[in-house]
Amino acid sequence: MVKVSLYLCYGVSIGLLIIVVTWYLGSAEKKKLQRFISKRVNYLQYKINKDGGSMSKLRAIFNQRKQVVGLKIKFATFMQSCLLFFILAFICSFFGFSEKIQVVNNDAVAILVRYNVLGTIIITIVGAITPWILLNLVYYSTRKAINKQALNAFNLILNNYIVRNNIEAATWDSIEAMPFQMRSLFLKIQSEVNSSGKSFDRVLYDFAKLLNIRAFMDFYNVVVSAKLTGGSTEDLMYRLTDKIRSKKNRAQSIKEDMNPLITKAIVFTGIMVLTYIVVCLFWPEPMSILRQSSYGPLYVDAIIVAVIIEVALLLKFLSMDD
Repeated sequence: MVKVSLYLCYGVSIGLLIIVVTWYLGSAEKKKLQRFISKRVNYLQYKINKDGGSMSKLRAIFNQRKQVVGLKIKFATFMQSCLLFFILAFICSFFGFSEKIQVVNNDAVAILVRYNVLGTIIITIVGAITPWILLNLVYYSTRKAINKQALNAFNLILNNYIVRNNIEAATWDSIEAMPFQMRSLFLKIQSEVNSSGKSFDRVLYDFAKLLNIRAFMDFYNVVVSAKLTGGSTEDLMYRLTDKIRSKKNRAQSIKEDMNPLITKAIVFTGIMVLTYIVVCLFWPEPMSILRQSSYGPLYVDAIIVAVIIEVALLLKFLSMDD
């Protein structure tokens, strides 16, 4: 209740201050202020819409992700959603990690806790980049699925090429038997070839650059070689599938070697966090003494850093190619 009253006092005071300042401004000052605000808003829109600088790089990254995952919104709308998430995250973190009121000598003293400031900053930043995080999660999961299905898809194309002796026709004949993500990708390629009038190899090259998957660039090289020389395409396809299979086996071997280490790290971190929680629940007084000692903050910081490192390593392990 005290905290709510404090928020209301702050809010009313700031609102009254804004009203008083605005009231005493003359018409000329109000126009200058309006022009300044309009100028800053227009500049922000200009930076979002103009192709140049860091915003251009963000736009290029967004367009790449957008085409791969099939997103249907504009870049400006996406950036506005980031701003909305930023504002909401800041408001939620402000009320969740705001000043704590403690009673010292019967006086209410506001104490700003270090972890509250850190929590507010982290949640606000995470909230601002949440749309980017979600977009990248979908993008990388789609790329990983396509990369995982490449061997199966190119084997189908190879089998159909042996029958048709035409790499483009063999590709179209193989689409229906491909897994979902790969089938969707080749349907997009087929639609682009039919609608734009571009050659199959040109469209395939554009999608290979878009996906940034080595196997697709190798497949493009096979298609170009078949178009230029007209021979040895079957041998090239065999080499391509053998290369992908060898890479998958090597990646699988690395993951199998790393799996025990990752498991031990997860167990160690879990025990450390669980021990901290159990001690806090069943032995609060010793934990309170530990927190007040000089080693208390270091102990909590060590747990936080260990969890962050463990999550980062786990994400890296899970994102490795199969």
